[in-house]
Amino acid sequence: MGAHSHANADFRTRNPLASEKRIRHFIIVGIVFINAAFLAAWWAGYGPPLSKEHGILEHTQLLVLLSVFVPFFLGWRYGVEEEKTASGALSMLTAAAFVRELDVKTLGGPDWFRWLSHHGLQEILLVAMTLPILWYLARRRHHWWGLIRLALAPAAMPLFVAGTLLVVAVEFDRDIAVDAELRFWEEFIELNGYLFLLLSAWNHWLIIQRRRCTPA
Repeated sequence: MGAHSHANADFRTRNPLASEKRIRHFIIVGIVFINAAFLAAWWAGYGPPLSKEHGILEHTQLLVLLSVFVPFFLGWRYGVEEEKTASGALSMLTAAAFVRELDVKTLGGPDWFRWLSHHGLQEILLVAMTLPILWYLARRRHHWWGLIRLALAPAAMPLFVAGTLLVVAVEFDRDIAVDAELRFWEEFIELNGYLFLLLSAWNHWLIIQRRRCTPA
């Protein structure tokens, strides 16, 4: 028992990121499982109920976005230089995406809140949450080359996949999703965009952890 414990401690010493890497594998398996579950439900004829307003698909998107925010926020808290800047910008972007998905127009509430929500509150919140990102990046323009280096790294590939899927989902919602069946695919594509964003967030956290574990 003692020898086994010492072996585990030695493994953790030699592989300080082992647990974080296992979580990345868990995220990948989770992406596959979530896709399989929703596709099976669609095949069984449950597509329209799943994709209704404030339905299971939208709630899953919100939960994923909350999960995305955590590693980006931790990266801002514990990262340095361009990793910290990227984490801060992406955590603010994730918060803005959460507000967008929440859709305050459908939340109900007192009469004054319903009036505000139908007279520009959603748009005001989005602008108020996205403009600081530009200000934040402008203040840290000395990190721009480092941000480009991070963007070109293989670990950033899920971020580009996420961005592509979310752009496709927006266009799908705008021009194609004209009925409940097609709305399922718009929400499904959007969910996958957020799932790949989660994988990107964890990859970024691994980069920060690797730097923290590397002796100066």
